Amino acid sequence: MKTEGYCPCCRRNATFASEFSWLRDHYCCSSCGSLPRNRHIQMALDSRFPGWEAMDLHESSPTYPFFSQYAPRYSYSAYFPDIQPGAKNVDGTRCETIEALTFEDESFDVFITQDVMEHVFHPALALREINRVLRPGGAHVFTAPKHKALLQSVRRAELNADGTINYLMEAQYHGNPQGDGRALVTWDYGYDFERLMSEWCGGATVETLTTVDRARGIDAEFNEVFIIRKSRNA
Repeated sequence: MKTEGYCPCCRRNATFASEFSWLRDHYCCSSCGSLPRNRHIQMALDSRFPGWEAMDLHESSPTYPFFSQYAPRYSYSAYFPDIQPGAKNVDGTRCETIEALTFEDESFDVFITQDVMEHVFHPALALREINRVLRPGGAHVFTAPKHKALLQSVRRAELNADGTINYLMEAQYHGNPQGDGRALVTWDYGYDFERLMSEWCGGATVETLTTVDRARGIDAEFNEVFIIRKSRNA
């Protein structure tokens, strides 16, 4: 499939093309290489957070820091099991685990995660930590696969007290830009996803964007963008 249009990530006319029917991982921009979820998140920032380019943004575990070209106060981190959280690896990337962030309270206006929440053992802790480091009125903007045919979310793996993994279902992995290239799937999220997210972060409203716009290269399965805003009175 090939479509001509305008890419929100590189902000120029581009061709979106895929040789595969699974658009989520193959419907690339000919100019910047972005995927549908990258473009959908950037479109969400443009429409919901005008002026985001001047805000303090942080992204956890990006495959590529698309936002850095527009936001000089953008930062990012990734998890490295052999590095102390808060320290940097040899490439200068800061190590963080979103279940126990080392950032000060109210450090950021926007916190971005793309396909991270399905790989977290304790998503409730992660959401509370993200909320902690957001300023009042800030937001967590993120993607995560939501399975339409699954009524209730299912935990696939859990972490034992001794640090070993208890596999509740057959181990499943997604690609990972870090380490051995594999990320264990710990949750399959279903129809109750927004309710769970809301409960886990204290009853906050979860906004779901379901844009389909091939003229902007936004079309794929599991392409929802979710937004959780921190109360301005926090």
